[in-house]
Amino acid sequence: MKAQAFIEAVKQLTDDDFQLILEGSAIIIENDVALTTGRADSAYVIYELGDDPFTSYDEIKSFLIQNAEALLKEYYQFNPVSRQYFDRSLNKLFEEYGPDAFSATPNGEPERVLFVEDGELISEDASSPRFKYGMFMTIEDHIKPLARANKVKNWVQSGTAYGDYISVNVCRFSAME
Repeated sequence: MKAQAFIEAVKQLTDDDFQLILEGSAIIIENDVALTTGRADSAYVIYELGDDPFTSYDEIKSFLIQNAEALLKEYYQFNPVSRQYFDRSLNKLFEEYGPDAFSATPNGEPERVLFVEDGELISEDASSPRFKYGMFMTIEDHIKPLARANKVKNWVQSGTAYGDYISVNVCRFSAME
């Protein structure tokens, strides 16, 4: 979720939502596209009142809007993007660069690699200094182009690409504050 989308989602929270927050509920990011309220011990909590001295809806709303970027940066430091968001974003990158760009043979390099940065799925090419640390799919040596593209698409649709993303970042997501 980008800061502007977060701000728009905050503006769509109702008075009932803000009342729940004042009573101890939390704001939860839902599939990286929406906000909802729920228990403070739930997964994907981006904000809970805690010790903040707010007593009105407008104070909370103002705080959330003014601190959108910082809240999202901290949130994505310890929370993965959702699978739905990951798959949607990766498919957009496939449309832009083609699925083959994100695969390579065992001893080869892909044209592009994947990173998630501040909650956004991005791709970089070999000119990036961190290229060798990016994520991509390894494919057998001798495979026809159509079969290769299908394997990469299956990598996404099966959830394996998302699983690879989680496994690469497992230490970061399980780190204690």
